Amino acid sequence: MLCLYVCVVALAACVQPPPSPVQLASTSTATPLPATEMPLAGDGVPRELLSYEDLMQGFAFTSPIAESAFAMPEEAVLPVHRFEGRLELLGEGDQGEMEVIKGGFSAEFAHLPAFDYAFVQHETYLIPVRRTVIIGEASAWNILLEPGRVWQEAGDQGYTRASFPFTLMPKGSNATFNGTMTFLFDDARVSKVWYQVTQETTISSRANFWGLLDAIYHHEPVAGAEEIRNDFVQELAARFPTRPLAELALAYPRVDLAAFGRRLSPENVAWYGLVVDGVNYVGGCETRFGRYTYCEALRAASYSTSKSLFVAVALMRLAQKYGPDVPALLIKDYVPEYEKSRGDWERVTFNHVLDMATGNYHAGGYMTDDDSEQMARYAQTQPYDGRIWAAFNWPHREEPGQRWVYRSCDTFILTRAMHNFLQSKEGPDADIYQFVVDEVFKPLGVGPGAFSTVRTEDDNWQGQAEGGYGMWLVADDIAKITTLLNVAGGKIDGVQVLDPGLLAAALQRDPQDRGLEIEEGRYYNNGFWATRYTEAGGFDCEFWTAEMVGISGNVVVLMPNGTTYYYYSDSREFFWASAVRESGKIVPHCASLD
Repeated sequence: MLCLYVCVVALAACVQPPPSPVQLASTSTATPLPATEMPLAGDGVPRELLSYEDLMQGFAFTSPIAESAFAMPEEAVLPVHRFEGRLELLGEGDQGEMEVIKGGFSAEFAHLPAFDYAFVQHETYLIPVRRTVIIGEASAWNILLEPGRVWQEAGDQGYTRASFPFTLMPKGSNATFNGTMTFLFDDARVSKVWYQVTQETTISSRANFWGLLDAIYHHEPVAGAEEIRNDFVQELAARFPTRPLAELALAYPRVDLAAFGRRLSPENVAWYGLVVDGVNYVGGCETRFGRYTYCEALRAASYSTSKSLFVAVALMRLAQKYGPDVPALLIKDYVPEYEKSRGDWERVTFNHVLDMATGNYHAGGYMTDDDSEQMARYAQTQPYDGRIWAAFNWPHREEPGQRWVYRSCDTFILTRAMHNFLQSKEGPDADIYQFVVDEVFKPLGVGPGAFSTVRTEDDNWQGQAEGGYGMWLVADDIAKITTLLNVAGGKIDGVQVLDPGLLAAALQRDPQDRGLEIEEGRYYNNGFWATRYTEAGGFDCEFWTAEMVGISGNVVVLMPNGTTYYYYSDSREFFWASAVRESGKIVPHCASLD
């Protein structure tokens, strides 16, 4: 059985001077999709993979195929058919192949969840109507659909060809498994549908999935189709400016590209990049069968970076909206389940929990509690009632605010506390994750794929937002959110949406509030890790970076010069010192402190 709860620990980062580099591919993401259609030229070329005959009649297969087979070729022409209606797959519950590479999967993971979903077409774009995570019916998987492309090829006998990306997530898990589907269609019919999944962001599991399924095209009007198209055009226009990582060297010739991705295993990286001067320079997006066609839609699991991207941002937004006293509110006043705790929660505030300093823990060693069997039991406990009890079931050791002890279950408690506080202000239908979506992510232009999160299994996995992990992200999300934090000072369109004091402390821009020391030169404050760099390390001055870190090998480094280096991977590799040093060649870190 695939472990569904392996995402609760964040590991420390290593900042020793790096050895000689292991070069990651610095290929670009897919060309950013235009907001208006551009004419396609050419009459197509003979297709070697997934030909008309393959998709209409079927073919023998023993593995996934090259990812390039899903891409719209340069020789394609504008589609002659327009898809609108439902694509229904047949046999997905008992057909499909699985090749386990690492870890354990039960047989049910070999099959897609029930698939019968509506799409609309805008010019050459195929847009799923549902863009948030869909809870799979009678399946081990949930699924998230992304926009794809539609085009015409000469060899397709008048049919129009389509492909689109999708992501599978095991129920209750933060892990992501990325794939693509493709098919032919006309105004009434559809070919067989080929799908494959060849890339993931996980802790300990790896596998390929593929299959060829019969399908039905329910050609019918889709309610709100025009609004869906209009929203999609706006989404395209709002995407963060993106360039291939290789172009960073053209814009900044002194920069050594090898510094970005140094010491990382290329086969384990989803994507990586540098956000600088309003541009997201991106590399990666490799799969086991070639570069992912839809790099802009490749979703990585957040793991514990959601402690910063969601939970810390939520408290900053609450404090800005409802007053600076919100971080000082007491957990006991908003989470009544504390009464059954073995610990002492009488004086523990929201901010104490965000700082990982509740005073309630078993062992104070570095990551000892988070790596313990008791934490593993907490992670596997569902639904909410059992989970919140397990989160509180730790002894009292000292007064809050004194010692940093990393504990993912504490973040769950804080998430619930903020949720209940929000309901006290906005009514019983308020939800803390939706609050962040509505008041931060949507105004920021973050796409709908990030509007879902891991929740407890109550109400068919639609219960309490987890908080300590559970987001699903693309590189565009990272660029937008880190620019809000690291450059815009918590303002969107000039309006302050995040509490500036909490944000400054989190980014180590308040010398009076460094947070709690983890070890020499490393601190933790307001849900962010921090590293101090000094003259002794070869820098021109002392400065700090703030980091978000996730257990699988996810790192987001916000630097004082306004740049952000990031990578999401699944090999538990934590190295970023070379990127910090190289970023200083673009804008000197010390000059930015003047």
